[in-house]
Amino acid sequence: MQKKFYITTAIHYASGKPHIGHLYEEILADSIARYKKLIGYDVYFLTGMDEHGQKISEYAEKNSMENQKWVDYINTFFVALWEKADIGYSGYIRTTNPNHMLAVQKAFTQLYKENYIYLGEWKTLYCVGCEEAYSEGEAVQKEDGLYCRVGHKLTVKAEESYFFKMSDFTQWIKEYLQSHDNFLLPSIRRTELLNNFLGEKLLDLSVSRVSFDWGIPILENKKHVMYVWLDALLNYITALGWNQDDDSLYQKYWADENSEVLHVIGKDIARFHAIYWPIFLKCLNVREPNKIIAHGFIMAEDGRKMSKTFGNVVDPEELFQEFDSDTLRYYFSKEFNCDSDNSFSKNKLVETYNSDLANIIGNLVSRFVGIAAQNKEALIKNTGEVLENKSELNDAKNKLLDNLAYLVNIFNIKEIVGLVLDFAKSVNKYIEINKPWELKKSGETAKLSQLLFDVANSIRIISATIAPILTKGTQKINKAMNFSDEQLKFENLDNDSLMENYNLSNYEVEPIYNRKK
Repeated sequence: MQKKFYITTAIHYASGKPHIGHLYEEILADSIARYKKLIGYDVYFLTGMDEHGQKISEYAEKNSMENQKWVDYINTFFVALWEKADIGYSGYIRTTNPNHMLAVQKAFTQLYKENYIYLGEWKTLYCVGCEEAYSEGEAVQKEDGLYCRVGHKLTVKAEESYFFKMSDFTQWIKEYLQSHDNFLLPSIRRTELLNNFLGEKLLDLSVSRVSFDWGIPILENKKHVMYVWLDALLNYITALGWNQDDDSLYQKYWADENSEVLHVIGKDIARFHAIYWPIFLKCLNVREPNKIIAHGFIMAEDGRKMSKTFGNVVDPEELFQEFDSDTLRYYFSKEFNCDSDNSFSKNKLVETYNSDLANIIGNLVSRFVGIAAQNKEALIKNTGEVLENKSELNDAKNKLLDNLAYLVNIFNIKEIVGLVLDFAKSVNKYIEINKPWELKKSGETAKLSQLLFDVANSIRIISATIAPILTKGTQKINKAMNFSDEQLKFENLDNDSLMENYNLSNYEVEPIYNRKK
């Protein structure tokens, strides 16, 4: 039976246009999804938009738009960006979707009937930016008042509200995090949650509002609308049909314990997804995801936080006016480590593109086609000749193929890219050491045929194993090299016999990647 894999990003809040952090997260998740497909998994990849809450209403009013028209407007920017970045999602959820709203209303009713939710009075320090309440102990004292940890000023609010009995599950979630080492990655995130939020009893969570109406109405008391976290955190299962007439996707990708579920988010919302979300799921008799990756922030080149005040914000729309999807996908995959914060540098981006894509991977294809064109008398054939440096070439190939599935399954995209690049370098070195121009001059046709075979076979492996990152360039490579779909399957990459009777369809190729200045 084919193994199944369900991957989700955070749903992005519709308060404004996408920023570079959104782009990084989508590329990371999309690359993982594509690598899982490569090694044989049946993959479903979900992303989408979080579209309810007070902050949304405030932005809509500020821009003289109705709430729904505002979120529709913002959604267009995200969809357009994902198309430019070649994000191949399977499903796209918006929390204003009627099916999602009905499913969440049913969930609220279930939780209310089972006494996980009660009606009370909400009076607290409140962060509009984070849409959550703070105790005085959690707030940061500054000269002009109290602030949340992110840096938003807190206000005092009081109103009738429904509360979820989060306090009843303090010990359960604490023990769950302590006993599931790999549930939240990297491990420092788990330590942060245990130390900063689970040292004391959790506060009961306000899950409704009466002070604004942009949200999902609560059926039991329609003057209340659902608070954003209960609404938003259920999207990852409602998008699959949970609590709906057709729940076939939910049964396939979530309810089945054999399906692997991975959630990719930013570290700033790890608290909500690794504390509140598992508790909600437990009370709804839904299993937890297998793993959550909480990646770091993208910082400015000087290491400071990106801010309009500092004038160092990088707009992804502007990036795509200058760079294509392969360039950005490769840069984020090779240079960024999801375990930590990373600094974005346009100079480094150009340098990485020129050194790796143009000079090594792209040039390798052009170089091979050029050599083949100059040596048409030598068939691209496995003649059995053992050329110089063949063992080093094989070592690089075997290191890549032997470790690929393992690295995919621990989501280490950065190391995969490194191994592919090392292999490409070894192929270039193999050409240089064996000097095909001298083999031709000395009439060593069998060795020349073997060299052409080894290089073509290596390019096949390189193209297949970097395709989840270089989604556009590898299509050009495969066309130029005349590779078949069968030759590019993961299970066939170590099968050299598939390259028997291989030939080029033509001896002209446009550069896969042109150097940038």
